[in-house]
Amino acid sequence: MFKLKLTALGHPNPDAFNCEDEKEYRSVVLWLEDQKIRHYKIEEREGLRNIDGDKWTAAYAEYQKDLVSPVTDGTLNEQLNWLLSYAIRLEYADNAAKYNNVKVEQPKQATPNVVSSNPLDNLDFNSPAFKAGVDRVCTLTGVGPHPDPKLRLAAVSKILKTAPHPDCLNSDISVVQQPSDVLKLLFVQDLRDLQTKINEAIVSVQTVTADPRTDTTLGRVGR
Repeated sequence: MFKLKLTALGHPNPDAFNCEDEKEYRSVVLWLEDQKIRHYKIEEREGLRNIDGDKWTAAYAEYQKDLVSPVTDGTLNEQLNWLLSYAIRLEYADNAAKYNNVKVEQPKQATPNVVSSNPLDNLDFNSPAFKAGVDRVCTLTGVGPHPDPKLRLAAVSKILKTAPHPDCLNSDISVVQQPSDVLKLLFVQDLRDLQTKINEAIVSVQTVTADPRTDTTLGRVGR
């Protein structure tokens, strides 16, 4: 925490600062007053400047009161943390325009290489083969020409949603209707197979859950 704030303030050696070392602690307090806070006149800083003297603690306590520090009764680390934060606020206020114009570059994130299994994602919408296929579909559904094949496909989609079997040219009736009829027949056959399987399942369940005393071959209940 102290390292980041000292670095922001331009301290000459923030990495080596040891807040547990009394002399280093006092030196940082003096550096903050001399370079950043400057609350006292130069001649009024003698008490803080005498970092080896016995009266430094009293001068430091008086200094905090003069700054109206909210942590005068806190620990030494809390007091220093507030001093650093206060110095940063003053530094920003003196150079607000400079810091407001700083642009922070966002780290570039690697784009994941996603491999799609959908074949439609690999279509080349500008290829001659794709355009020729769109032309054939549009001819069957009656969609007019347009330079963008994707818009023509969108029109085909709307037509099929409202009329799944659109009217087409007489010469192409068999091309559209025959596959449609085959699909209908297959669908009906699937329904019949499903109904048969359902009936078989019902009979099997009834056989298991029926009264074991019932003999359906005798046409009577019991023996």
